[in-house]
Amino acid sequence: MEAKYSRAAPPGRGILAGAGLAGLVALVVLIVLVSPALPSSAQGTAGAPPRAELRLGIFPVYDAKTTIRIFQPLAAYLEGRLGLPVRLVSASDRETFVSRALEGDFDLMWINNAGYVRLHAARKATVVARGEPSFRGLALVAVDSPIRTVADLKGKRLACVAPDSVAGYLFMKVAFAEAGMDIMKDAVVEFTARVEAIPFMVIEGKADAGVFAEDTYARSSFYESTKDRLRVIARSPEIPQFPFVVRTGLDPALALAISAALGDVDGDSPVERSFLEELKLERIRAADDSDYDEFRAFYGKLIGSTR
Repeated sequence: MEAKYSRAAPPGRGILAGAGLAGLVALVVLIVLVSPALPSSAQGTAGAPPRAELRLGIFPVYDAKTTIRIFQPLAAYLEGRLGLPVRLVSASDRETFVSRALEGDFDLMWINNAGYVRLHAARKATVVARGEPSFRGLALVAVDSPIRTVADLKGKRLACVAPDSVAGYLFMKVAFAEAGMDIMKDAVVEFTARVEAIPFMVIEGKADAGVFAEDTYARSSFYESTKDRLRVIARSPEIPQFPFVVRTGLDPALALAISAALGDVDGDSPVERSFLEELKLERIRAADDSDYDEFRAFYGKLIGSTR
């Protein structure tokens, strides 16, 4: 069975859901988040003067409104610590974000693990911090579904995140193999561009199971309203949090200041607690590429074993 790709969004929760002023405001927020990057900040591209701002690239997991809610407190914190305006930016989709990151369009990024592996391989970014604790991938079904195990998913419809997502697809592909099945032959897999659509696809019967990251779900605006309507049937091994990385070529002094600012977040102040709560993290600590050595090796084997 072939995988399908969808750009579905939760009912009533699209960027332009509603009418009038609310829709206009949402559109403006989206334009700011996905607008093409200007020459990078602090240390401009060759021949261009440096800009007096830090571009914080946010991997496009959420819609624009949710992205602002979750990451604006962090941007404000960094502005205070760095003495430099911080602008939240993103991209319309995962591949565009990674492509722009490879081109050096973002100064500091919160990026998924698979995207980081690509940047690291191209020597385009360096880890400066990571959140804790780790997270897991989940497979959820409707609370009244007869599906109880991975084996019960044979012939069923699965809503997944993306082919390179560990929490949102690959762990389930391995689970199928361990149950003696091939996920692409024994299930109907649909990859959806909007993670926030997946719980609704399951609840509304458009998919028999949804596969995505537990912390992504916990951060969402609809978690409280849907959690009692879904049931977990499988969890992945622990996965490290998405890293904070800086682009190669960023002023070393600024990169060090960013690492110091993010490595000192443990919730001691109300400001820190505000964005740790939004990110569903206990702390953010300083890190470097060596902290992801084990994951990069694991991911390489995972990709190789699932082809």
